[in-house]
Amino acid sequence: MIIVKTASNAGAVFNSRDFESMNIAATLVTANFRTVDSGDTPTRDALALNCTAGTEHEVARGLADLIKSERTVVLDDVTNDFAGLADVTSVSAATINGVPVVARFHVIEPATGTLSAADSGAIVIVNDDVDLKLPTPAVGLEYTFVLDAAMGANGATITSTTDGSTAEELFFGTIDINNSATPVADRDVLTFAASTATEGDFIECKCVSSSTTGNGPTWFVTGVGDATGSITLS
Repeated sequence: MIIVKTASNAGAVFNSRDFESMNIAATLVTANFRTVDSGDTPTRDALALNCTAGTEHEVARGLADLIKSERTVVLDDVTNDFAGLADVTSVSAATINGVPVVARFHVIEPATGTLSAADSGAIVIVNDDVDLKLPTPAVGLEYTFVLDAAMGANGATITSTTDGSTAEELFFGTIDINNSATPVADRDVLTFAASTATEGDFIECKCVSSSTTGNGPTWFVTGVGDATGSITLS
């Protein structure tokens, strides 16, 4: 973990495991860390260090060694303490551009509302009478919605949106309902049907495009509903 202190109350933290590449320029070394890509112009988190002219490659090697070690180190621009990188003169930039990549799945059980990009990779436990909205599309986001009990008298919905609130028909794919493949196209709401959907029914939503144009293939969906009518499309 690389902790960067740029002021007494400001800075950034970079996960060493997300290190991706490095750029070297005159008196400047920049380490790039991967994030969730968004469309055709993916962003990267970046840590840029100013250094003495002629020492760029030495600084790059030292920074790479720190990152590779996966130790927790602090680069302190306030006290000019750069964890043994003697030729570093200052932190040029510590830029957080994207959503951190979720390396392992996690489990959430949200109330009605909009999921966040930070929830990407989650197993989402869905309860009765819950209406969930997907966030603004960004390539790489994914959620798995699961029932851990039979659905109650109200049902639950998952809605594709352009901006986290405005519904738009962005779903496409196939859901197996009672052993019958049901095509999904030009839909914006997936419903776990009241009193019909059962424990273990699930829907996976993976964002494969940042397009918010209606009837576009943005969220690829798959899933299984055990009973006839357990998952409905609208």
